[in-house]
Amino acid sequence: MPRIIVRGVGEFEVERGANLLEALRSCGVPIAAGCGGHGLCGMCRVRVVAGELSPPTRREAALLSGLLERGWRLACQATVLGDVEVEVPLRRARVKRRLRPSIPISTPLLLIPVRVVENPPSVEEALISELRRLGVNVRTASLRALASMAAAASRGGSDKIAVIMDGELVDLIDDYRGFGLAVDIGTTSVAASLVDLASGNVVGEEVSLNAQLRFGGDIIARIQYAATRANGVRELQEAVVDTVNSLVEKLGVPSERIYRVVVAGNSVMLHLFYGVNPRTLGSLPFEPVYRRSISARSGELGLRVNPQALVESLPILGGYVGGDVVGDMLASRILEYGTAMMIDVGTNGEVVVKKGDRLVAASTPAGPAFEGVGLSHGMMAVEGAVERVKVSWEGVEYRVIGGGDPQGICGSGYIDLLAELLRMGLLSESGRMVRGPRVREREGVLEFVLDEERGVALTQLDVRKLQLAIAAVKMTEKYLLRLLNVDVRELETVIVAGDFGYHLDPSNAMEVGLLPKVDEDLVEFIGNGSLTGAEMFMLSREAREEALRLAEACEVVEVPRHNKAFIEELKLGKWREP
Repeated sequence: MPRIIVRGVGEFEVERGANLLEALRSCGVPIAAGCGGHGLCGMCRVRVVAGELSPPTRREAALLSGLLERGWRLACQATVLGDVEVEVPLRRARVKRRLRPSIPISTPLLLIPVRVVENPPSVEEALISELRRLGVNVRTASLRALASMAAAASRGGSDKIAVIMDGELVDLIDDYRGFGLAVDIGTTSVAASLVDLASGNVVGEEVSLNAQLRFGGDIIARIQYAATRANGVRELQEAVVDTVNSLVEKLGVPSERIYRVVVAGNSVMLHLFYGVNPRTLGSLPFEPVYRRSISARSGELGLRVNPQALVESLPILGGYVGGDVVGDMLASRILEYGTAMMIDVGTNGEVVVKKGDRLVAASTPAGPAFEGVGLSHGMMAVEGAVERVKVSWEGVEYRVIGGGDPQGICGSGYIDLLAELLRMGLLSESGRMVRGPRVREREGVLEFVLDEERGVALTQLDVRKLQLAIAAVKMTEKYLLRLLNVDVRELETVIVAGDFGYHLDPSNAMEVGLLPKVDEDLVEFIGNGSLTGAEMFMLSREAREEALRLAEACEVVEVPRHNKAFIEELKLGKWREP
C-alpha cells in the first residue's frame, strides 16, 4: 500500500487510488475543505514535496495558477498513485506580543507546605486540621489527594506541598509548580497558553488547527453536522478536545499539574466543546442554548489535565457573539473609555461600540477572504506568506513571514496591496483594476504581479472577494455607530483584536475603508484578546466579575442587510461618514 508522509505529523498507509483529501482526513490530519471537496474554495491546499499523484485538474489550474509549479496542489483534486510526501500548512506556534492589562492577581491556587503524618483519627482529618490551624479553610480532599496521602504518610511524617483549589485539597506534590490553561477555540485554529498560577506569568503558548475542520470549514457546517448526524455532537466535541490535549502535550509540563482551565470562543465553539448541540443557532431567531459561564470537571470532558481541574468558559453575549468577544473586551479595557469601537476580524467577525454606559455588539459574516481562503494566491498568516507590501512606480517591496521566497499572500498583505493600488490609481473605488506598471492580463483577467518569477499576484477576482469582506465589516461598524449616535471624531480609541489585526497596517486599513478614519495613534492592536481575557478570568476575581458585568450589559443586535446599503459599502476608500 502507498504511504503518505505528512511533514511534522506522521506517516500513514492508504489505498492506491484514494483521494488525497479523504486519505488525509481518514488518518486524522485536520485539513479544511469548505466547499466539501469540489475544488472550489482552495482551503485544502497542500505542498507536495515528493511522490506520485494524479495530474492537476482544470480547477486546480484555475485556483492555484503559478503555485502549481511550486508543488502546491488541492488535496480534494489529487489521487494517490504511490508514495507521497506532503506539507500541510498548519499554523505555526508563534508567541506574539499580547497586551494584558495590569490586574490584581487573586489566583485560585494555594500551595501550602505540610507534613503528612499517621495521626488519629485518620491521615486526612489530621492533615485538614493542620491546614485549618495554619489559617487555610479546607473542606475535603479529592481521591487523588487521598491516594497521595496513602503513599506519603509515615509515623515520622513526610514533607509535601498541599495543592488547594476552591477549598478542596486536590493534590500533594513535591514542589511549588501549579499551572492553569487558557484556551481560545476558534473556528479555524485553537490557541492555548500555560499560566503559572502562583505568579500569573504566561510560561508557554501553542497554536494548532482545530481538528473540527474535517467536519466543515465554517460554523454553519458544524451546526449542520451536529444537528443531522446521530453522533455528530460527540464527534465534534472529541475533535476539539483532542486538539486541546495535543496543545497540552506540546506545552511540555506534566498534565496532572494543570489545575484550572478557562475556555473562550464563539457561541458555536463553546457549545460543542461542552457537548451541547448548537442547533438552535442554526435557525431563526439564532439564539444559543445557554449564555452563562459553564463549568465542568476535566474528567467529564476528556481533557488530559488534572482530573479534578475545573474547566470554565467565558460567558456568551448572545447569538453568534460569544465568550471570545467578552475576552477581547476584558483585554482591551473598553469600559475605561467614554466612546470606543472594537473589531475582531475573522471568518466570523465581531464589532463592539461603546458610548457612555451603553455597549452594543454584532457579528459580521466577513467570510474567509481575510484568511486568504478562496483567493488565487491566498494563504493564512504562516511562514512563506507575504504580510506587508509597499508599491511605488519604481517597483514593489514586500515582507515574507519567516523570510525567504513568497509562497502566497495573507490577509494583511492583501489590505496593503489594495491600499497601495488605490493610491497609485491602478485600482478605482469601484474595485476595477486598470492597466499600468506590473498589471497584466492572464486568461482574460487583469492581475497585479507581486512576484513574477513565482507567479504571485492579486487578480481582479481577488479584489471582488476582498470588497465583499470589507463591505460586511464596514456595514456593521457604521450601523452600530449610527445606532449609538457616535460620530467617528468622538471615538477615543479603535481596538483591533485577533491575529489578522496583529499584522495590519492601520493607515492601509483606513485607506480601503476597513477601519474608520481616525488618528493612527488611537488605533490599538491587542493581539489575541480572547486568549488574554481567558487568562484574566482565571487569575483575577475582579476580572471575573467584570466579565460577568460585560455579559449582562452588552446588547447584541442584528444588523439589517439591505442590498442597496451593502452595494454602497462595496466602494473602496476612506470613510466619508459614520
